[in-house]
Amino acid sequence: MTAPAETAASRYANPTYRWYALTVMMGIFLCHAMDRTMAGILIEPIKEEFGLTDAQAGFYSGTAFAIGFSTAVLPMGWLSDRVNRRNLLALAVAAWSIFTALGGLSRLYSQLLLTRIGVGVFESGAAPLSLPMLSDIFPPERRGFVMGIFYTSSNLGSLLAAAAGGLIAAEYGWRVALMVAGAPGLFFAVVMILTVQEPKRGGSETGGEAAPPQKAPPIREVFRFLGRNPAVISLMLAASMMALVSIIVGAWSASFFMRVHGFSLTQVGLIIGLAGGMGGVLSPPLYGWIADRLSARNPAWALRIVWVSCIILLAIGMLQLFTPLVLVAVACYAAGEFLRSGYSPPTYSVLMSNVPVGMRGTVMSMVQLGSNLMGFGLGPLLVGALSDHYGGGKAIRYAMANAFLIFIPVTILFILASWGLFRKRSRFPV
Repeated sequence: MTAPAETAASRYANPTYRWYALTVMMGIFLCHAMDRTMAGILIEPIKEEFGLTDAQAGFYSGTAFAIGFSTAVLPMGWLSDRVNRRNLLALAVAAWSIFTALGGLSRLYSQLLLTRIGVGVFESGAAPLSLPMLSDIFPPERRGFVMGIFYTSSNLGSLLAAAAGGLIAAEYGWRVALMVAGAPGLFFAVVMILTVQEPKRGGSETGGEAAPPQKAPPIREVFRFLGRNPAVISLMLAASMMALVSIIVGAWSASFFMRVHGFSLTQVGLIIGLAGGMGGVLSPPLYGWIADRLSARNPAWALRIVWVSCIILLAIGMLQLFTPLVLVAVACYAAGEFLRSGYSPPTYSVLMSNVPVGMRGTVMSMVQLGSNLMGFGLGPLLVGALSDHYGGGKAIRYAMANAFLIFIPVTILFILASWGLFRKRSRFPV
């Protein structure tokens, strides 16, 4: 009989199969984004039905998710380096889809919180399982573009959550919207189990001829590696804080446009879905492709295009919040979505290429833990509390403006990471 690893290696030698596996994982990540962001899209009707304050609504959409996510993400990363990732990913997407649908059956605020926690627990495995798998399927020189293609699914999921979620909620109610959102994940779980094989760990590093050892090191070795590589820590922190701003924008943009510019739920769903989503779909592959092309000449370009984008994001974010012109606000939102969505492929491609094969799941889970503790754990809740402090209503713009200032330390961290990783390989490391 042919060994499973050999069978997987032969299948992934076929470019068509590699892209097929990527497509299935994109479907799963689409569900990940859709189920994660649906709460932010539906926050106003949920808040109205349960009589919630902005802080309570932020706790539901952000903190409850972060409690589940943060509890499970490190174990998920640890398992990613040790078990069959294909099987665990299929189990995770099925479970978080069920919890999403159960949210639509909640009759009490406490029940709603429990379903949101359940979504967080199982969604914690999405990135720590998917990105190391992709790194084993595609070689380093193509990872930026491949991860760019992969991350379009995240933005498509957000687009569907905004457009379809808003329309379904307006027509049939927010409960039906949550139940519909949970259905696609069950389909992709079955497809994953039946048609996708676990790739060989490290198989793409040298064309599969001399792959690094597959055995995952003890967790203490991961911390020793990070202690010797402060640039990697800077990159991890920058990625986590970048996600923090994106999570805040996702959680409160619908409320911003409804309160400040008077949009209806249907209108805001279309605006966020089309203006933001389309930019997000185009941005990741473009950023990834540019990063791969420019990094061939100077590896520092992969992170350079990210920190320059952060500076631009701060400027257009403030313009979006305080312009009285609706079209300018929408245009700035769309441009911001384009730039925010582009950071993931170059950032995570650089991270995966600078972390040993047996540690990638664990390191990625640490990034996700930071993203969600700061993002879902503090971001929406803090902005909601600040909005209440400023008086609520249109004062949401002041709370969001405070959040956009985070781009300043993020820019500094990306520059430090670039300097530390590339100073010996590039004449201009930042």
